Amino acid sequence: MAKEYKNPIESMLAGLPEGAEQGRVAWLEIKYTPAESDDGQKQETSDISEDVSAYLLSFSCTDNLTDSADDMTLTLEDRAQLWLEDWFPEGEGNLMDITIHTYNRITLDEGEATFHVGQFEIDEIEITGYPSTVQIKGVSVLGNGSLRGTKKNQTWEKISVWKAADDICQRNGLTLMWDCAENPNLDHVEQADKSDLAFLQEICKNNGMSLKISTEQVIIFDDAKYEAQAPIISVYKPGVYAELDENTMPLRWVLSYGFKAKTRDTYYRCDVKYQKGKNKEVIEGSFTDPNKKKGRVLHVKEQVENKAEAEKLAKKKLREANKEAVTGQFATIGNTNFAAGQVLKMVNFGHFDGNYLATKVVHSFSATTGKFDTSIDIRRCISGY
Repeated sequence: MAKEYKNPIESMLAGLPEGAEQGRVAWLEIKYTPAESDDGQKQETSDISEDVSAYLLSFSCTDNLTDSADDMTLTLEDRAQLWLEDWFPEGEGNLMDITIHTYNRITLDEGEATFHVGQFEIDEIEITGYPSTVQIKGVSVLGNGSLRGTKKNQTWEKISVWKAADDICQRNGLTLMWDCAENPNLDHVEQADKSDLAFLQEICKNNGMSLKISTEQVIIFDDAKYEAQAPIISVYKPGVYAELDENTMPLRWVLSYGFKAKTRDTYYRCDVKYQKGKNKEVIEGSFTDPNKKKGRVLHVKEQVENKAEAEKLAKKKLREANKEAVTGQFATIGNTNFAAGQVLKMVNFGHFDGNYLATKVVHSFSATTGKFDTSIDIRRCISGY
């Protein structure tokens, strides 16, 4: 019979002295489904939370905005060699479904809260020593599993980016969420010995779009649309005056911060040039950053149908080239309300003030110290285009 989840908070509370309150604590709920047997039989799902907790050193999970699938890492003590021998997850298709539980995360009367991290397929196991530790790494489950693992060859003629993306999603058992105002047409494009994921990333990048991969879904979106969102919260630099309200992060929550601004490798203008058809008709278009008066010129040669489309592509390519001009990162006490794709407002950081898009969110949990932290990678939103 499959083992069921037993909530450890009950024993924690029962062990408290009379009148004492349980402080901030976090733990994991893990359900494990082994890979199918050699004869194709599906295996039973069991709760392994209690078994893992006895050896758990740390856990982290990453929510990526673009290109990479979400991932997780479990680090375990393994002096008894359980994970190297009897508990080693053999073959492909071993799944872990993980939920983070917290108790009194912020205040002593908050109680228990849960955050379902997702379902992950184990794709890498690493051992180190001494002492003997095992890292189990997994990536979020993507449809029928062939999206990133199987290389394919296909020629696409007279097809839109949306249609190509939808065809790929359908054959991989995924749904497509299209969040772009435009849908460029492609005369001819080759998928040559590439996985569906690599090919989809390529055509999105070539057409100034972004791609996010989540469980059972592919999201193709326009960066400018996401960056135009209202900030969900304001983050003030600790140690300076702050106008605190319900939309401001408490200063004590900020554990660390850092910013970086590029002085090279950014562009003032983008020029697009394409020779169309057998007659080699030249189509050109350009776009200039309204916030700059001079600088480097980015030259692009990509498929376009007309001058208007060339100008739109130039705008998107310039944005793509400049979007990492100002980046940052900050850490806070564990907060599962943050997600990649949200806009945050950074205040009292001088030159680095402004609205920022969260590009990566990492939740980290240490079983040895009991700390649960969240770090957020951000990039400054581009204004004017």
